[in-house]
Amino acid sequence: MKTTFLETVHNALKNATTEYNRNDAAPPVALLWTDPTEEWRPVVSLLKKTFQMPIMTLGSYDPDSWQGPAIYLRCLLEETIPDTTFPKGDCPIIYLPGYSRDAFRNSRDCPDMIKPLIELQYRGLLWSHKNGRDWTIAGFLQANYSIETQPDQATKDALRSSIEKLCQETIQTLRSNQPLKAGFFTSLTHPDEKKQILLWMNAPEEERGKMSQGDWTSFRFICKSDYKFDPQIDGVATAAEKLASQEERRWQQIWERFIETPERFPDIPNLLRNLVRPSFIVFKDSWPQINDEEEKKLHTDLLALEQVSAREAAETIQRLEKAHAERRSWVWAAVGESPLAMALQPLNELAELSAHYTFGGTLDEQARRYTETLYMADNAILRSLEYATDADTTKAVTTAIRAVALNWLSARAEEFQKAWCSSPPEQMKQTSPPVVGEVLLFVDGLRMDCGHRLKKILGDAGEECSLSYRYSVLPTLTETAKPAVMPIAGELASGEGLTPCTQSGAAAEIQALRRLLEAHSYQVLKEGEYGDPAGSAWTEIGNIDHSGHDRGIALASTLDHELSLIGNRVHSLLQSGWSQVRIVTDHGWVLIPGGLQKTDLPPAYTVVKKGRCARLHPDVQVSYPVLPWFWDRNVRIALAPGITCFEAGKEFDHGGLSPEEAVVPEIIVRRGGGVQSVIEVEPPVWRGLRLSVDTSGAEGSRIDIREKPGDPATSLLEASKTIPADGKVSLVIPDDRFEGTEAFIVILDDNGNPSAQRKVIIGGE
Repeated sequence: MKTTFLETVHNALKNATTEYNRNDAAPPVALLWTDPTEEWRPVVSLLKKTFQMPIMTLGSYDPDSWQGPAIYLRCLLEETIPDTTFPKGDCPIIYLPGYSRDAFRNSRDCPDMIKPLIELQYRGLLWSHKNGRDWTIAGFLQANYSIETQPDQATKDALRSSIEKLCQETIQTLRSNQPLKAGFFTSLTHPDEKKQILLWMNAPEEERGKMSQGDWTSFRFICKSDYKFDPQIDGVATAAEKLASQEERRWQQIWERFIETPERFPDIPNLLRNLVRPSFIVFKDSWPQINDEEEKKLHTDLLALEQVSAREAAETIQRLEKAHAERRSWVWAAVGESPLAMALQPLNELAELSAHYTFGGTLDEQARRYTETLYMADNAILRSLEYATDADTTKAVTTAIRAVALNWLSARAEEFQKAWCSSPPEQMKQTSPPVVGEVLLFVDGLRMDCGHRLKKILGDAGEECSLSYRYSVLPTLTETAKPAVMPIAGELASGEGLTPCTQSGAAAEIQALRRLLEAHSYQVLKEGEYGDPAGSAWTEIGNIDHSGHDRGIALASTLDHELSLIGNRVHSLLQSGWSQVRIVTDHGWVLIPGGLQKTDLPPAYTVVKKGRCARLHPDVQVSYPVLPWFWDRNVRIALAPGITCFEAGKEFDHGGLSPEEAVVPEIIVRRGGGVQSVIEVEPPVWRGLRLSVDTSGAEGSRIDIREKPGDPATSLLEASKTIPADGKVSLVIPDDRFEGTEAFIVILDDNGNPSAQRKVIIGGE
């Protein structure tokens, strides 16, 4: 269900009255809502009307609307007015138009009009931004939903004049139109006729009910005079015929408006489907029936690939791509009704790549080829699977992938195994000293194609990135390969199963590994922690491997989101002052829709048996590739040949030897913007909530105090301050709620990014 802006304000107020420690605090007697600019007035009226919220308002005496001077509001709250009872139940809200939160800071300077209420801030709550400022509508959207509003005066004026309309808009609509500008808010207040016609076509009875008689008369007049139909007499079917045929330029403009935001008119597609299609059609893209028929034909053609050779399948996909590519530009693709046409583009890329069996060469040559180009085949498989949203589509896409690529992927893996077995790479256990200013960011299961996607995300965000390859160790399992990539690998030795152990004999699992890292001067950062950039650190993020095992091919639909979270973490670390982030991983993985072919390996032969590998008993002989375990050369590991699996029914797995599993990315990321000057922040001196601090090398830069160094929304100041030539700065924390809490002094560069920081306790130790 889509949530409107008014509903989000309602929910935020409800949450604000319940977010207190029930173990050591009484429920708040009231929620004080300050509004110095009075921009929330229309919202308050709608909240009372729509949700019957218990809101009192400071103002002239009007008992019917629970409005009056401060003393009247106190009496209402304390229930001392005879025959008058304020609604019970939810925590009362006292709306204070024209007054700021600052008015409550000092009782001596408090305006007389609100003095009877000042005591309520101690028994109640003040509803405000977490940085202590009064809520504005633009600030509310930014803080809660990351929806940006342009700060110019025209936009501010337009917003204020359209607040009632804004309240009915969904958060999804606001987000899709950001940054919100004056034109957007004006369009809410004065909807154009084209939009109104589409709204009426989408929900005729509902829209008619919203219009007054005068509005309806005007709407009919516009439709009759400009669009040649009468909505009251001709109905929506006539309008739909004109829209589909795009009669005259005016109807073409309405069609163009529809395809800009088709999600706003979800019932129009079926309205068009119910029309009788004419014998002669000029605009094929405006008839969803045509798209439906083409999707069915494509579904049949893709299923037929199961019966042909890989070469014929590739040629067929290339022919189908030419026939259906145009449909990707139709509106039906944008609303998710052309999944197979969308999947054809990456399937065609896969067909072109898999047409060439260029697998030979040394191990390094094969690894470079995979890193530079052939990883694109894996990426194409995932991209095509993004559109496999139901069983029928999944079957068609799966059939196409297996038809063109299954044998090719298997042959490539077999060549890679031969090269590795004949000349294995030199791999040693190493303990690496900390690199000052570097964070090692571990991502479990970051395959090469995912690494390239992540590199693009970071590059698009302005970071300097370089990607290289390295080899995972064998077998390519997390318990074996993750410890090997850690900078304390030299401290580990052979252990039970496929997990190494520490020198004390403890299994090298997460807690033991973290203790080793800390013993070697690496900070171990948890999620959301930033550490001290003057040292070195290890941190972990990502859920790719876990999601692959749990969800199989459905991993494709969540991968971009997962990578974007990793990108955000990298960006935050760099903003917090780290010089570089080195992204490392343990292994890749094989993903084949429809499942990996099973290869038999008797359980009696194995100590530990996984899908793509097994630890063999001594002296057991098998016909599959056998290589030593990285942590103990005397332990033999059997590897599933090609892209087969020792266990049936798996679409996603790793542990074996293929480019996908063993050639993994390493990405070094540095903050864009060139060389940073050396900046120092001396220990501050506190006098109450006033801080004095000396800086050097930061003249002309901005200085701020934040809860999180990389997040400007966590600033504790009214505004950041420019550092003068002498480097001496005095800052005041305006909100005493933060006294005794941990924060950071942050120096900002010209782009607003942190270039230096120092941890402090507000008010002093």
